[in-house]
Formats: sequence, structure tokens, C-alpha cells
Amino acid sequence: MKRSRVMDDVIVFLLAGGSGNRLRPLTSDRAKPAVPFGGKWFIIDPALYSLYHSGLNTIKVLTQYNSQPLIRHVSMCWPRRPNTEDYVEVIPAQQQTGEDWYTGTANAVHQNLSQTFGFDLVAIFAGDHIFKFDASQMREFHDAKKADFTICGMELPVGEAAGRFGVIVVDEDSRVIDFQEKPKYPAEIPGKPGFCYASMGNYIAGVKILREVLTEDAKDTTSSHDFGNDVIPAMIRGELGVYVYNFAENKVSDQERPYWVDVGTIGSYHQANMDLAGENPALNLYSYEWPIMTPPDKEPPAKPARRSTVEYSLFSGGDILDGTSILRSVLGRRVIASFGSEITECIFFDRVIIGEGVKISRTIVCEDVVIPPHLRVGFSKEEDRKLGIVIDHDSGIRVIPRGFKFLKQ
Repeated sequence: MKRSRVMDDVIVFLLAGGSGNRLRPLTSDRAKPAVPFGGKWFIIDPALYSLYHSGLNTIKVLTQYNSQPLIRHVSMCWPRRPNTEDYVEVIPAQQQTGEDWYTGTANAVHQNLSQTFGFDLVAIFAGDHIFKFDASQMREFHDAKKADFTICGMELPVGEAAGRFGVIVVDEDSRVIDFQEKPKYPAEIPGKPGFCYASMGNYIAGVKILREVLTEDAKDTTSSHDFGNDVIPAMIRGELGVYVYNFAENKVSDQERPYWVDVGTIGSYHQANMDLAGENPALNLYSYEWPIMTPPDKEPPAKPARRSTVEYSLFSGGDILDGTSILRSVLGRRVIASFGSEITECIFFDRVIIGEGVKISRTIVCEDVVIPPHLRVGFSKEEDRKLGIVIDHDSGIRVIPRGFKFLKQ
């Protein structure tokens, strides 16, 4: 396992307090970063390990909404290593600057500025996005530009970004001259017509500058205390050195390109999991240079039994596949797929039991669900609604919540 140069002068705030309303019912009893991903990981895991492999030693995970599953997971993944400076610490919301809980991304950082003493730089990253990139290269860009504040930006076609992303407007030197909040007509990158910079919500800033701008923002009663809406525009108006780092120029290794996806909707979350099970996934889970680890489990190996057929799927410990057909699916721990079942483009969390002869397609099944024999799910909206299954309006993906009991047996 390789790490980039260690950056002891940087503290990381990994923002992990989002409620993930658009992912309900997956987030009914957990924060968005704690939603399972890829069978055995959480959404937060690729981000945590990217930061660690980048040489960032001190990572503070800021939580708020339904934080206990995330606290438990991070504590198991990252026990404090004796005689080292490497550690990840979960910091729950504590009303440190008054009676309010976190009221925005900037406010979350402002309430934890006391953690920054002794550091030169603050790196702020989103813990509810799935990404893999070398943050040390973004820091090198920040230093080279002598920047006060650096935003990580992704090149997107103008039509794809319009109305969906905050857009960073830059000059020829990558200096930010404006910030557009989900514009209908995004400003193009100089010299690259048809493309714009979409903000990824990842930043690096000098500690002194950040304290000053966040303290001023906290005094503004009209502010929503959000980096994109309030803080970055104020910094631009104040003519501070705000620059954009091009995510596409990052290089994880000779074989791997950087990866980033916002899994903020049921459809995008489902697709990100399907991509993992594809033939050539952009996010390589099998990299030994930048591994993504998770707490060890004591489950036995997965066991394909009689006449099972499996294509482009991921399994976890304790799974039993008994005469089933599985195509492009992701299975958590201790999943049982019974004889004659057919599973296509599904995501199963832990401890799901699929009855004999079940046919299920494009469905996310949360923990501790038993699907009765010979049921069909994912083929008829009318029939699925009769069963009480949630159907995502935009993608049509079915979602079966944790512990769901079927209305018709």
C-alpha cells in the first residue's frame, strides 16, 4: 500500500452530517454517509481512504443527523493507532457556538474552528460523495498558486451542469471570478467551449483566512452559512485569492484515473452500485495500492450451491446462493438466495432472504427483509404498490425498507 507524502500541517473536516432526504427510505434511520455501498462498505469509506492514502493524518468526521451507525462504523474502522499521529475522530454536533445545531456547511466548520489550532491548512471534503483521488496534488496546486482558498472543480458539459450544479467561473489563470448557483446558462471554461467547472464541494484553505471569513459569515443574519451560497461569493467580492483545481488532472496511479460521483438520489445511488459490478468499473475495489478497507467480519465465505449462475455481481461474507440466477447485482452479508430465484440489477443489504422462485429486478432491499416465495417485484408498478413497496418517482427503482413485512404473503 502506497501513501503520498504525509501532510502533518493539514487538518481535514469530512462533512458527514447530511440527512439525505432524497435517499429515503434508505436514510430513515442513518445518515447518508452510513448507507451501505458495494455490499460491505459505507458511502463514506472511499472518501476516508482516499484522504488517508493522500497523506492526510488528522481527519475529523463531523456528524449530526442519525449519527450512531456512522460513529460505530468509523470507530471500528479507525481505532487510534498507538505511537502514531494517524487518527480519524468523529465529532458529533455539540452546539459549540450557541444554541443552534449545524445550520449549513460553513457553520459546521465554524463551530469546530477550535480544532484547527496548530495547523496551517484546512481541507474540507464531502463525506456523502463517493470519490477516489490524491488530495496531495490539490494541496500542491494550492501552494503553487499561493491561494487563500482552493475549490475542487469537475469539467462538465454545459448542458449537463445547467440547473444541477454550482458553477465556478474562472479566468485564464484558473482564478475564480464568480460563483453561479445552479445557473440555467453556465459560464464556460476559457479556451474550452461547451464545458464548465462544477463545484464538487471540496476545498482547501489557509487556517487564518478561513477563521476570518467564517467569523464574518457567522455575524451575518441574512446568510444561510453555506460555502457555495455565501462564503465563496463573499471571498470573491473581497478579492481574496480563490482558485479552482481541475479534478480531471488528478492522477491516482499509472493505471487509475480519479473517480467522483454524487449519490444523492435513489437512481444515482443504484447506478453507482451497478457500475461497481460492471466489466470495467471506474472505481477499482481491487486496487492494492489504494485499498478501501472496512471492519473485518467473522462471516464464512460466500457459497454458491447447486446450479447457480452469476454474472457481473458482488458478494459478501456469509452469502448462500442455492440454485439461483444473479445478474449485475450487489449483495451484502448473510444474504440467502433460494432455489429458482432470479435476481437482476438489485442491491441487497445485510440479512436479506429471497424465497424460492422469486423474480426481482431493479430493487434495493434493506436489512432484515424476507421476500416470500414466488413473488414478483420490479415488473409492475401497480402490483408493487399493492404490496406496499416504495417506488422512486424519478428512476422507477423499487425500495424495500429495513424489516419490511409484506402485505400479501
